[in-house]
Formats: sequence, C-alpha cells, structure tokens
Amino acid sequence: MPGVGRPLVKMSAHLPSKRIALAAPSALYTLASSNSLAASLPLVQRRTKWSFSNLFNRGSNARQSDSGQNLDDPKVRARVIAQQQQSKPPSLSDSIFEDEVKAATAEGKGAEPSRHPLQQPVPPEAIAWRLDPDPRSRIRWERKKVIQMVRRHTAAEEPSEYSRRTARIAASERQLTHRSPFLETSVKKLVMLARQIQGKTLEDALVQMQYSKKKMAAEVKFHLEEARDIAIVSRGMGLGNVNGSTTTPIKIKTKDGASLKVDNPTNLYVAQAWVNKGTPRQRRVEFKGRGKQGLIVSPSTSISVILKEERTRIREYNERVTKEASRKPWVHLPNRPVTAQRPYYSW
Repeated sequence: MPGVGRPLVKMSAHLPSKRIALAAPSALYTLASSNSLAASLPLVQRRTKWSFSNLFNRGSNARQSDSGQNLDDPKVRARVIAQQQQSKPPSLSDSIFEDEVKAATAEGKGAEPSRHPLQQPVPPEAIAWRLDPDPRSRIRWERKKVIQMVRRHTAAEEPSEYSRRTARIAASERQLTHRSPFLETSVKKLVMLARQIQGKTLEDALVQMQYSKKKMAAEVKFHLEEARDIAIVSRGMGLGNVNGSTTTPIKIKTKDGASLKVDNPTNLYVAQAWVNKGTPRQRRVEFKGRGKQGLIVSPSTSISVILKEERTRIREYNERVTKEASRKPWVHLPNRPVTAQRPYYSW
C-alpha cells in the first residue's frame, strides 16, 4: 500500500517560513469564516523528500499521500482554498483567536481598543510625580540658575576695578605714543639707543642723542623732537603750571632705585622705548671663494616711544610707598596652616 511507513505530521510552529507564509491567509480566513476548527478541512502536511524517513525510500511515490493532502502542490492548495471559501461562514465562538479578531475588527472600525485587564489607567498624581518628583528642589535649582544669569549679565555690563582705575588714570594723566618710520639700521644697533633714553626726562634724552657717536642718534633725536611737538600741540602736555602757579619740588625714586627731583609735574619724560624689526630693504649676492656665494640682507628697524608727564611718575612712586607701608613683616616660619603639596617644611 503506497504511503506505508511514511509518518504524517500535523502543521506546527516549526514549519519552514515559506510554508507558513503561504498557508497563513487561508488559515486566517478559515478561523474567521468556519463554524468551528473541527469543521474545517484537516490540514495535514508530510515531510519533504529530504526528511529523515525519505532518505531510504526515494523510489516510493513522494507526491501523494493517502491520509493527507500535499499543500506544496499549487493545484491542491488552490482546491483547498476554494473549498474553504465555499463553506458556510460560522461564528468564532470556538476559536482561540476570538478575542484578537474582535479587537482587530473594533480597531479597524475606529472604536477604542480594548484595554488589557492588567493595564489600569495611570492617575494624574502618578504622572505629575514622574514629571516633577521633587518640586522644592526644582524651584531651588531654577532660582540658583536665575541668580547666576543675573550676576553674569551684571558683571558683563559693569566695568571691573581694573577698568575703572584705568579710566580714572586716563582722565587725570596724559600720554603720547609715537613711532618712527623704518630706519636703515638693524635691531641690534638701534636697541642700544632705545635703552639709553628710556626712563630719562625728555631734555636729558635729547642731550644724550645730541652728543652720541652713533649714526642713528641723529634720527632718534629728530623723532624725539617730533614726538614732543605732537604731545604739546595735540595733547597739551608739558605746558607748565596753570595760571603761573608754583609747585614745591618733590624728591622721588624711580623703579630702578635712582633718586630724582621733580620741579614741575608737567615735564615730559620717556616712559617706554622699544624697537620693531621691519622688512629687509634689499638683498644682494655675496660671492665667496671656491665658487660659493652668500646673501647679504639690508635690515630696517623703527623706534617707538611713550611720553608721559612727571605726575604719572609721582603717582607710581606714592603707590609703591603705600604698598610697602601696608606690607606685613616677613617671618621665616609664620604660624599658619600648611596647605602646599608637601605638608612639611624643607629645611
């Protein structure tokens, strides 16, 4: 008898995905249209020819089955689907998928989906607690951030102590910065003259440049006179006391410790002097022995000076004296907690 020895296995979840996909529409339609699962045609599936039982029975008829139908055959599958469509559509009372089908039908019509029995509506208090678990901490944090924002905004608008001090000095004291054009000399030569006039009064600086043997001393003297004229005309510096008033001479000390007697606070002095390297004026080839050659570069340098009045030097001297007077006496081993990286003294 054909088919003997070939076990028949019902369709299960372990079928290949291709067969499940092909049988899924007909199975769902059967659940929705059949009177009961027992009334539907028994879907019996045999194993393929590559199964364990057919490896030794290749000569037998693998296309037919007495107790089931071969759903792999398109004709058989079409005939089964046609028979299922012609059957009378019963209810879903006996189906295990009754609840799912009704829920899907209700959602498709726009009705509110049924809620799971374990899913309870979340109360508003729980939602509020999840969104804002600690209102007092949140309020404190917001207040802190607002204070920080206001402080930053206020600090950005209000000038600092350094800015106020700079503005106060600029309103009471005058200065002039003057820079010469590039001269035909090097930085090494011109920096010596800049150091020679720095910190001296304008009259002493002119005398130094007048009797200097340096080639650029005449140029530096010319630019010092030019800076003096500009300071007097444009800034009103060095004009003497107002309305012929007299001032008492003051003895001060400069930053380098030299003593100085100031008769008139409006006298000019060279507060700063420095040089700047410019672009080379020209380059020429220098021929050397053994067929070698070099390059001769002609440099250019400028000198810049800052002219101030003696009242600025008097103020700086008074600030140094005040700072030294307010300084505490130095102690070799002061009685204070040690907070450095090494918590002991290095004797």
